Amino acid sequence: MTDVPFFIVGSARSGTTLLRLMLNAHSRVAVPPESRFICEFWTGEADIDVTDYLTQLATHKRYQLWDLPVHIVRAEIGDRDRMRFAEAIDATFHAWARVHGKSRWGDKTPRYIECMPLILSLFPGARFVHLVRDGRNVALSYADVPFGPKTVAKAADLWARRVRIGMQEGRSMEPGHYIEIVYEDLVEDPLGEVKTLCEFIDLEFEPDMLDYTEKARSAMLPSAKTLNPHVSEKPHAVRAWQTEMPDEHVEIFEAVAGDTLSELGYERRFPSPSGKAKMLAALGKAGAPVAKLRSSPSR
Repeated sequence: MTDVPFFIVGSARSGTTLLRLMLNAHSRVAVPPESRFICEFWTGEADIDVTDYLTQLATHKRYQLWDLPVHIVRAEIGDRDRMRFAEAIDATFHAWARVHGKSRWGDKTPRYIECMPLILSLFPGARFVHLVRDGRNVALSYADVPFGPKTVAKAADLWARRVRIGMQEGRSMEPGHYIEIVYEDLVEDPLGEVKTLCEFIDLEFEPDMLDYTEKARSAMLPSAKTLNPHVSEKPHAVRAWQTEMPDEHVEIFEAVAGDTLSELGYERRFPSPSGKAKMLAALGKAGAPVAKLRSSPSR
């Protein structure tokens, strides 16, 4: 392995797909669709059987979305019967990169925020990019997809838990392994934030990284286009929750995750939530479901 891999992590619906598209616009970088299989395949055995690994890989539902025939990974591995697990993962990602004419790989799997120590043990030089977004907008974003938490309180709890796991694990790493990028900053100052990111992962900045929209739509999987309908457009309304999220739901979200919002520097609308909001938050109920947030009247 030459260039160290980087991993984009964070809460779901935090803008990680946007960051992936920006990086994929670089002439050297290839970031495939979410993998999920790194932590799922790990059994604790550093040395693995290659045939078993390829069989498992070929049947993994996330890998199947890569549209990468497993024989290409076998060609990347060569005729070895056994190898280290980390080497097999590296070969898999390099195979995808080569097919796309790139030389360096990264990964964008938000849920890897929960297994960063394992990934760091497999790839000692790994860099983790934790993308942080205002959790109220994250909750609002769940209205666009058929998965995820069904109430505002549960969305708040999931967001706060994953963000805190990321901060706790990432900030305890040796310097140079972890960085936090704020989604709102990325949208409002893409040049500055992308340059900071490039410096962190030892990548030369290319202007095309800011013109990702031209190539993004054609490069996205059909499923990704459905789940991220606006991601190939220039981002807008980075604080949509302020006008689209009813006060009662904002208050419940802040009753659950207000401390995390404050720690990240986000201003709270309800610094002291009402007793009713606290009760609903404690019960995990938030009135109207997340799925109906975007159709709710503005405050």
